[in-house]
Amino acid sequence: MASNKENVWFFIKDSEQQGPVCLFELQKLLEQRVLSGDTFVWNKSMKCWQMAKSLDVFSKCIFESTRVHLLPDKFNTKEEYEEATYPNGRPYVRYLARFFDLSLFSITFILFVSILFPAFVSEISNLYIFIISLILWIMVEPAIIAIFGNTFGRAFLNTKIKSLNGDKLDFQTLLKRSIFVSAAGMGFGIPILNFICFFFSYRDLKKRGMSTWDNKNGTVTLYGKVSVSRLCIAGSFPLGLLAAGFYI
Repeated sequence: MASNKENVWFFIKDSEQQGPVCLFELQKLLEQRVLSGDTFVWNKSMKCWQMAKSLDVFSKCIFESTRVHLLPDKFNTKEEYEEATYPNGRPYVRYLARFFDLSLFSITFILFVSILFPAFVSEISNLYIFIISLILWIMVEPAIIAIFGNTFGRAFLNTKIKSLNGDKLDFQTLLKRSIFVSAAGMGFGIPILNFICFFFSYRDLKKRGMSTWDNKNGTVTLYGKVSVSRLCIAGSFPLGLLAAGFYI
């Protein structure tokens, strides 16, 4: 088990020293290509700054996937390979997972309310139903992750949320993150405002590989490989629900 001083790291980015970060976070920054293998890193157990790729503590596979000569034959360029596997921040996967979860929750919510209060569903507009579902999801999502470790949408698309040290997250931290995502990432579903929020969150993910809410709450989103068929299913489900006017 690493000592405290071995788990506190600094790195050079944009000609400036940045940190401290823990080893787990630094590994994620390298894996998600926010940093490269040529990035100089240092902790108190080292005598001098060294390139990340020169240290045994970082798996060599982190850097191999960035070499053009190792790309699979079905990809013509490095850019195509990165888009199909592990692009910075993976915004599309994150958005699809969230909308997939929201769609499932919306259906469950509508069915429940339709049974108990049928007049309410028939009189209220679809936009209000979505906003109500989104507000309720702010509280439901943290509870699901705290209990089961992940939501169905994220598990389906092979993503998960962890703390920077890799531990399971508690409800309070997840609730803060959920509120931040709904406000800064989705604008609480309010038309026009939500598109503005999507734009800025997308820009942050592509530029830094990490969302503002993950950075503020000490969390990190981990990605795994996901098939095209799963992406299509996750994307078509909320679109189909929208086209049906939120009704089955």
